[in-house]
Amino acid sequence: MSVRDFIKRGMIEGESETLDRGSCIFRQGEEVSFFYLVTQGRVALTDYTTGKDEQAVAPPDYLLGITDLLHDTYSFTAYTLEHTELIRIKREAIKKALHENPMLRLYLLKMMSWEASLTNTAFE
Repeated sequence: MSVRDFIKRGMIEGESETLDRGSCIFRQGEEVSFFYLVTQGRVALTDYTTGKDEQAVAPPDYLLGITDLLHDTYSFTAYTLEHTELIRIKREAIKKALHENPMLRLYLLKMMSWEASLTNTAFE
């Protein structure tokens, strides 16, 4: 079961959002208040603290920012590479769903591992 399935079943509330190419979703250092499920399009993740201008591209159905669930601020900047459709989910909604459903916990741990390994590899 994916995050999109949890949304469709009403277990997690989310709000659809459409962004044009080059739109910033969130910036490194901003307060973490939402996570974003990419449903269509491509999103680049950039870490400006390294001084490198490299980017990793998040795949569709990926929950952007999930590695910062336990942090106060986003650890990277996310922006669209093309017309992109997302579902914006409040941080509190994800935390609540994590406590209620072990399948979602496993799925998000997998996502967190992917993002952490990708961003560390891309920016070292």
